[in-house]
Amino acid sequence: MKRHVVVLSLLAALLTACGTDGDGGEESGTIPPTTSAPATSPPTTTTSAAPEGKGTQPPIESGDWRLDSITVRDNGLGDFGGRARITYTGDNAEGAINTFTITVFKGGKDVASLKGSASDVPPGRTITADLISTDNFVSGPYAYDFQKDF
Repeated sequence: MKRHVVVLSLLAALLTACGTDGDGGEESGTIPPTTSAPATSPPTTTTSAAPEGKGTQPPIESGDWRLDSITVRDNGLGDFGGRARITYTGDNAEGAINTFTITVFKGGKDVASLKGSASDVPPGRTITADLISTDNFVSGPYAYDFQKDF
């Protein structure tokens, strides 16, 4: 119960904070999708082709947002956590705000749902979003589904 309160608190913080890079720079290309883990967690696993037709590999588009890459890992509490590079492809000059759901598949089965957010993202800009989940971590390989929430 305590770890769920911690995870929900982190989600609230993510929804109020922008997930932009500290240097304010754009990513010039894409990073290959991989999974990584802290030294005390299961070994790093590289994602492979989508198993059994469920999920896919980045880049994945949902409306005017694009998931360019994703890294997932054990968050230290035994659950999934991670980071994603997400680009706003729309044309709202004032910037865009959204939350995202990334579904993780292993062997064609849904094993996790991760949440992230972005705010005030100008057109064409790529941000790094922290991802949180309360689903128990299992090592990959993975396939993904990406959905903007509103």
